[in-house]
Amino acid sequence: MIKINLLKQAKKGATAKEVAIYQQLIIGGVLVAVVVAILFFMEYTMNSAISSTRANISRLNQRLVQLNKEVNEINDFKKMKDQIKAKLDIITTLEKSRTAEVHLMDELSKCIPIDQTSILSKKLWLISLEQHGDVLGMSGVALDNSTLAEFMDNLSHDPYFGEVNLTDTQQIKSNDLLLYKFSLTCKFHPIPGAKQGQ
Repeated sequence: MIKINLLKQAKKGATAKEVAIYQQLIIGGVLVAVVVAILFFMEYTMNSAISSTRANISRLNQRLVQLNKEVNEINDFKKMKDQIKAKLDIITTLEKSRTAEVHLMDELSKCIPIDQTSILSKKLWLISLEQHGDVLGMSGVALDNSTLAEFMDNLSHDPYFGEVNLTDTQQIKSNDLLLYKFSLTCKFHPIPGAKQGQ
Protein backbone atom coordinates (compact mmCIF):
# COMPACT_ATOMS: atom_id res chain seq x y z
CA MET A 1 0.00 0.00 0.00
CA ILE A 2 1.31 3.42 -0.90
CA LYS A 3 0.92 6.42 1.54
CA ILE A 4 1.01 9.93 0.18
CA ASN A 5 1.43 12.96 2.47
CA LEU A 6 -0.88 15.50 0.86
CA LEU A 7 -0.28 18.14 3.58
CA LYS A 8 3.39 18.56 2.74
CA GLN A 9 2.54 18.83 -0.86
CA ALA A 10 -0.13 21.39 -0.08
CA LYS A 11 2.38 23.47 1.85
CA LYS A 12 4.98 23.22 -0.78
CA GLY A 13 2.61 24.11 -3.51
CA ALA A 14 0.63 26.81 -1.51
CA THR A 15 -0.53 29.71 -3.56
CA ALA A 16 0.03 33.39 -2.69
CA LYS A 17 -3.62 33.69 -1.81
CA GLU A 18 -3.34 30.89 0.74
CA VAL A 19 -0.20 32.45 2.22
CA ALA A 20 -1.99 35.79 2.55
CA ILE A 21 -4.93 34.13 4.32
CA TYR A 22 -2.52 32.28 6.57
CA GLN A 23 -0.75 35.56 7.42
CA GLN A 24 -4.08 37.29 8.07
CA LEU A 25 -5.10 34.48 10.39
CA ILE A 26 -1.84 34.86 12.31
CA ILE A 27 -2.22 38.64 12.48
CA GLY A 28 -5.88 38.23 13.50
CA GLY A 29 -4.89 35.77 16.20
CA VAL A 30 -2.22 38.17 17.49
CA LEU A 31 -4.75 41.06 17.47
CA VAL A 32 -7.32 38.96 19.36
CA ALA A 33 -4.61 38.01 21.88
CA VAL A 34 -3.66 41.71 22.28
CA VAL A 35 -7.33 42.75 22.67
CA VAL A 36 -7.91 39.98 25.22
CA ALA A 37 -4.74 41.09 27.10
CA ILE A 38 -5.94 44.71 27.03
CA LEU A 39 -9.38 43.65 28.29
CA PHE A 40 -7.80 41.64 31.11
CA PHE A 41 -5.57 44.61 31.98
CA MET A 42 -8.55 46.99 31.96
CA GLU A 43 -10.56 44.60 34.10
CA TYR A 44 -7.66 44.31 36.55
CA THR A 45 -7.27 48.12 36.62
CA MET A 46 -11.01 48.61 37.12
CA ASN A 47 -11.12 45.99 39.87
CA SER A 48 -8.18 47.71 41.58
CA ALA A 49 -9.93 51.09 41.24
CA ILE A 50 -13.19 49.60 42.59
CA SER A 51 -11.33 48.04 45.54
CA SER A 52 -9.55 51.33 46.23
CA THR A 53 -12.84 53.25 45.98
CA ARG A 54 -14.57 50.80 48.32
CA ALA A 55 -11.71 51.18 50.80
CA ASN A 56 -12.02 54.99 50.55
CA ILE A 57 -15.80 54.77 51.02
CA SER A 58 -15.34 52.55 54.06
CA ARG A 59 -12.74 54.95 55.51
CA LEU A 60 -14.98 57.95 54.77
CA ASN A 61 -17.97 56.19 56.38
CA GLN A 62 -15.91 55.60 59.51
CA ARG A 63 -14.86 59.26 59.48
CA LEU A 64 -18.49 60.30 58.97
CA VAL A 65 -19.56 58.21 61.99
CA GLN A 66 -16.83 59.89 64.04
CA LEU A 67 -17.83 63.37 62.81
CA ASN A 68 -21.51 62.66 63.54
CA LYS A 69 -20.53 61.67 67.06
CA GLU A 70 -18.57 64.91 67.44
CA VAL A 71 -21.49 66.94 66.00
CA ASN A 72 -23.86 65.26 68.49
CA GLU A 73 -21.48 66.10 71.33
CA ILE A 74 -21.31 69.73 70.13
CA ASN A 75 -25.13 69.88 69.88
CA ASP A 76 -25.44 68.43 73.39
CA PHE A 77 -22.95 71.04 74.60
CA LYS A 78 -24.95 73.82 72.90
CA LYS A 79 -28.20 72.56 74.47
CA MET A 80 -26.52 72.46 77.87
CA LYS A 81 -25.13 75.95 77.31
CA ASP A 82 -28.60 77.25 76.28
CA GLN A 83 -30.17 75.64 79.37
CA ILE A 84 -27.55 77.21 81.64
CA LYS A 85 -28.04 80.59 79.93
CA ALA A 86 -31.83 80.32 80.35
CA LYS A 87 -31.39 79.54 84.06
CA LEU A 88 -28.96 82.45 84.46
CA ASP A 89 -31.42 84.75 82.67
CA ILE A 90 -34.17 83.66 85.06
CA ILE A 91 -31.90 84.29 88.04
CA THR A 92 -30.94 87.71 86.65
CA THR A 93 -34.60 88.59 86.01
CA LEU A 94 -35.59 87.49 89.50
CA GLU A 95 -32.71 89.46 91.01
CA LYS A 96 -33.70 92.58 89.05
CA SER A 97 -37.34 92.06 89.97
CA ARG A 98 -36.45 91.63 93.63
CA THR A 99 -34.37 94.78 93.74
CA ALA A 100 -36.92 96.65 91.60
CA GLU A 101 -39.72 95.83 94.07
CA VAL A 102 -37.63 96.99 97.02
CA HIS A 103 -36.72 100.12 95.08
CA LEU A 104 -40.39 100.70 94.14
CA MET A 105 -41.52 100.54 97.77
CA ASP A 106 -38.67 102.84 98.81
CA GLU A 107 -39.56 105.44 96.17
CA LEU A 108 -43.28 105.23 97.00
CA SER A 109 -42.59 105.81 100.69
CA LYS A 110 -40.60 108.92 99.78
CA CYS A 111 -43.59 110.32 97.88
CA ILE A 112 -46.11 109.90 100.74
CA PRO A 113 -46.70 113.32 102.39
CA ILE A 114 -45.55 113.59 106.02
CA ASP A 115 -46.53 116.23 108.56
CA GLN A 116 -43.97 116.35 111.40
CA THR A 117 -46.13 118.71 113.45
CA SER A 118 -49.21 116.47 113.47
CA ILE A 119 -49.98 113.56 115.77
CA LEU A 120 -50.46 111.51 112.61
CA SER A 121 -47.19 112.05 110.85
CA LYS A 122 -48.42 110.25 107.75
CA LYS A 123 -51.43 111.79 106.09
CA LEU A 124 -51.89 109.12 103.40
CA TRP A 125 -51.96 105.32 103.49
CA LEU A 126 -51.79 102.87 100.60
CA ILE A 127 -54.22 99.95 100.80
CA SER A 128 -53.36 98.04 97.61
CA LEU A 129 -50.70 98.08 94.94
CA GLU A 130 -50.66 96.14 91.66
CA GLN A 131 -48.06 96.12 88.91
CA HIS A 132 -48.67 95.10 85.28
CA GLY A 133 -45.47 95.62 83.32
CA ASP A 134 -44.45 99.20 83.96
CA VAL A 135 -47.98 100.33 84.98
CA LEU A 136 -48.82 100.60 88.67
CA GLY A 137 -52.34 100.65 90.04
CA MET A 138 -52.78 101.72 93.62
CA SER A 139 -55.56 102.61 96.03
CA GLY A 140 -55.52 104.17 99.45
CA VAL A 141 -56.94 106.79 101.77
CA ALA A 142 -55.83 110.37 102.46
CA LEU A 143 -56.77 112.79 105.21
CA ASP A 144 -57.86 115.38 102.65
CA ASN A 145 -57.79 116.37 98.99
CA SER A 146 -54.68 118.52 99.38
CA THR A 147 -52.74 115.52 100.75
CA LEU A 148 -53.83 113.44 97.77
CA ALA A 149 -52.82 116.27 95.40
CA GLU A 150 -49.42 116.52 97.13
CA PHE A 151 -48.90 112.76 96.79
CA MET A 152 -49.73 112.88 93.07
CA ASP A 153 -47.43 115.89 92.65
CA ASN A 154 -44.61 114.06 94.45
CA LEU A 155 -45.09 111.04 92.13
CA SER A 156 -45.06 113.28 89.04
CA HIS A 157 -41.78 114.93 90.08
CA ASP A 158 -40.07 111.69 91.10
CA PRO A 159 -37.76 110.53 88.23
CA TYR A 160 -38.89 106.92 88.73
CA PHE A 161 -42.60 107.62 88.14
CA GLY A 162 -44.57 109.17 85.31
CA GLU A 163 -48.03 109.60 83.76
CA VAL A 164 -49.89 109.85 87.08
CA ASN A 165 -53.68 109.60 86.60
CA LEU A 166 -56.37 109.76 89.28
CA THR A 167 -59.02 107.19 88.36
CA ASP A 168 -61.41 107.49 91.32
CA THR A 169 -61.88 109.47 94.51
CA GLN A 170 -64.67 109.51 97.10
CA GLN A 171 -65.20 110.78 100.60
CA ILE A 172 -65.72 108.10 103.25
CA LYS A 173 -66.27 108.14 107.00
CA SER A 174 -64.12 105.94 109.23
CA ASN A 175 -64.14 106.15 113.05
CA ASP A 176 -65.76 109.58 112.94
CA LEU A 177 -63.04 110.78 110.52
CA LEU A 178 -63.78 112.04 107.03
CA LEU A 179 -61.22 110.47 104.69
CA TYR A 180 -60.71 110.49 100.94
CA LYS A 181 -60.52 107.10 99.32
CA PHE A 182 -58.67 107.16 95.98
CA SER A 183 -57.47 105.01 93.12
CA LEU A 184 -54.77 106.06 90.66
CA THR A 185 -52.41 104.69 88.05
CA CYS A 186 -48.89 105.67 87.08
CA LYS A 187 -45.86 104.27 85.34
CA PHE A 188 -42.79 103.04 87.19
CA HIS A 189 -39.36 103.16 85.53
CA PRO A 190 -36.65 101.22 87.42
CA ILE A 191 -34.15 103.36 85.48
CA PRO A 192 -34.86 107.04 86.23
CA GLY A 193 -36.52 108.87 83.35
CA ALA A 194 -36.72 105.72 81.17
CA LYS A 195 -39.50 105.66 78.60
CA GLN A 196 -41.69 102.68 77.78
CA GLY A 197 -40.01 100.20 75.39
CA GLN A 198 -36.46 101.30 76.31
